[in-house]
Amino acid sequence: MKASRIYSAICCLGSAAMVVSAAAHNQHWDRDRNVVTVAFGAGLNTAQPGNEENHHILPKVIKVEVGDVVNFAVAGLHVIRVYDRGVRLRDVRDLIPDECEVNPIPPATYPPQCFVTGPTPPVIPPLGLDVYYEGLNPLGPPPQTPPFAPFSLAQNRIEPVAFLEPGRYLVICAVLDHFNDAMYAWVEVSRKDKHDRE
Repeated sequence: MKASRIYSAICCLGSAAMVVSAAAHNQHWDRDRNVVTVAFGAGLNTAQPGNEENHHILPKVIKVEVGDVVNFAVAGLHVIRVYDRGVRLRDVRDLIPDECEVNPIPPATYPPQCFVTGPTPPVIPPLGLDVYYEGLNPLGPPPQTPPFAPFSLAQNRIEPVAFLEPGRYLVICAVLDHFNDAMYAWVEVSRKDKHDRE
């Protein structure tokens, strides 16, 4: 009986040590990470045509370190797409037919080859380019897998994205009108300085 109590005490102490060790590891990991907020849309929750003052990502160059999280604060109807390292702005532009690179002045509309699928604004498809993160699409059906949708995808929302590898990532709004208004930016991810971890 006494031996089983001693054994139980040793097991409990061992379990407690593992929990404390895991918690300390997680605190160390969290302490080494930063959260950066980026405006995805210029703060006007509007989606009417020609609203180019909303079509901005601020800042244009987002500097973070490996493991940091970027909170994209989405203002209104936008589609976040983060391309993987190595995808350049001209790679995306090369996918867009020449006649689709200028926004038509209403009531004119895009021709059908401009990714038009109905009355909604056209969204640039990935078309073989490596995508690191594809955000919620307010113009498509509700997603069945994470990230899950809020009540309305046109409402303001936050989409957090963690960057786990160093490099330069192109971020765009995949709504064609917004991309044509230069709604793109870059996330530059640097390695952590080893002195920061000590």
